[in-house]
Amino acid sequence: ILPGIEGHSQLNENLRRGLVAGGVYRAIPIHPWGRPVPFVGPLITQVDFLGNRLAGIGIAKIVTDYQDKHPDRPVYIVGHSGGGGVAVFTAEAMPEGRQIDGLILLSASISSAYDLKKALSHCRNGIVSFYNKGDSTLLGLGTIVVGTVDGTHGPSAGLIGFDAFDKPGYESLYQVKMVGVSEDSHTTSTQAGFVASFVTPWVLSDSWPVGSTDAYVDETGPLPTPPAAGT
Repeated sequence: ILPGIEGHSQLNENLRRGLVAGGVYRAIPIHPWGRPVPFVGPLITQVDFLGNRLAGIGIAKIVTDYQDKHPDRPVYIVGHSGGGGVAVFTAEAMPEGRQIDGLILLSASISSAYDLKKALSHCRNGIVSFYNKGDSTLLGLGTIVVGTVDGTHGPSAGLIGFDAFDKPGYESLYQVKMVGVSEDSHTTSTQAGFVASFVTPWVLSDSWPVGSTDAYVDETGPLPTPPAAGT
């Protein structure tokens, strides 16, 4: 799991709890990647465009070391917000001939026009991106003013989806629109109930795409929190 610019937080813990509750009984490390500077760290991280790419290179090295020790075991990267962008950078940094099983991007703070072909070439199943057109404060106004983690100014893919219509090489990009989000829209994709219902099927499947192109969130409030694994 790659957190957003806030670093290790309850959001990522909830995300991991949702994966476990949905049946992902695997190692699920949370890997903070930004600048641990008090108070201003998230803002510095968001605009540290070179540092964000270097973080992706470092994570790719962690992945390849794991694959060397444990060949044929699956590796998925789940990135939320800015971590979605770093997940893409990680896939791009994988060595020639190396692949991960897939990227899962949740409300990703990366340009909607970002060229995904190199990242896709390193993903066996592809990339799935969950986007929410109601997330306009952080992934619309915020990325227009401050910028996305890849250094562009405009609406992010986590808000409007990737501009992928009829692009060659994008056949294994899958986009899921979040429908019915009523409040706290930027964090809905990390809630344990949402993750258990909509994200875990992608991790557990050997063949993408999985399920619907829409994720219907309960309009009366957040999805109920699933019980802990084994209960």
